Amino acid sequence: MHHLIQTIIENSLFSKPLFPIEQQNRNFSLASTLNLNLEKGKYSANTALHRPSIVGHRGSLYNQPENTRASFQTAAEIGCDAIELDVFCLKCGTIVVFHGSGTDDNAGLVHEYCTGLPPSLITEYTAKEVRSFRFNRHFPEYVCDKSKVTDSRVAYIPTLEEVLLDAKKTGVIVKIELKGVGTAKPVLDLVESLDMVSQCHYSSFSLDEIRTIRKLRPQRSPVDGKYIYKTGCLFGEPPSNFIEIAQSVGASEVHLKYDTCTVERINDIHRAGFGSMCWFRGPVRMKEDSSLKYFGDCGNEDKAMYDIVRKTGVQSMCVNRPDVLHGMLHIKEEPTHRALESHTVITI
Repeated sequence: MHHLIQTIIENSLFSKPLFPIEQQNRNFSLASTLNLNLEKGKYSANTALHRPSIVGHRGSLYNQPENTRASFQTAAEIGCDAIELDVFCLKCGTIVVFHGSGTDDNAGLVHEYCTGLPPSLITEYTAKEVRSFRFNRHFPEYVCDKSKVTDSRVAYIPTLEEVLLDAKKTGVIVKIELKGVGTAKPVLDLVESLDMVSQCHYSSFSLDEIRTIRKLRPQRSPVDGKYIYKTGCLFGEPPSNFIEIAQSVGASEVHLKYDTCTVERINDIHRAGFGSMCWFRGPVRMKEDSSLKYFGDCGNEDKAMYDIVRKTGVQSMCVNRPDVLHGMLHIKEEPTHRALESHTVITI
């Protein structure tokens, strides 16, 4: 266990330079990276009307502490179609909503997020212990008002059951990222016990977790033949055979990092019958990306950045600033989730 913790720390966000000089992208253009030639209109005219679904990444983390009930409630109030959250299974068996330090695909360290703890993983604790943890207001991933980070009324690690019961009242779709090992089955059981199958989707960087969901629940709709239990394969840097990988585990969707969802990849995803979603990194990483890599044509999750990504035709955008995306899309009506089901192929 201690070897695992040390490995995660060594690869953690704050343990080494984020962008070594030799690896920095000197292109400075996100549009060019995504193969969008905006000046020459290298995208379908229908993207002018394309309205992706808005997914609040860890809720609305610029307004409330990330992955808290308050953050998810704020995202729902903004008008998000869906919320995205991360889950781990504690040693007592309780499922909690938490991201933690580490990499995107290997997180869970709790001692930087919370105060007064030794280097440790959240899975080493019980639900009672976790509920007593207090957030570290100095941790840079907390980008909301610092007074909220220390407000024990909202700043605590919730159970997945608490968050799901809140979501059941609002009707917002819940995209559950299976972070911890062996989370698929207990999360599935909880969702079914709350009668929320149609409202919950599952995603993971771990192919084993996605494979487990599909093995346990292979049912398809008799109407359209699509899987009833929605799953998404998460990719950081997608390999050349990412479509085949998603097919091999029975995924419903493919989720790509925002600066890898090129027009070509999005088209390939839709042609293969998958849904598509792009995910934006945590606020610290996004600040680095926007200041070092893509400052040529957009800011840090501003309207320009969101508009560039939208033009790839991606169906859903999992963002840290859902209020900005919502305002950009000028959504006046209630969320309809239509973009979650429609497959658009962009002609280039």
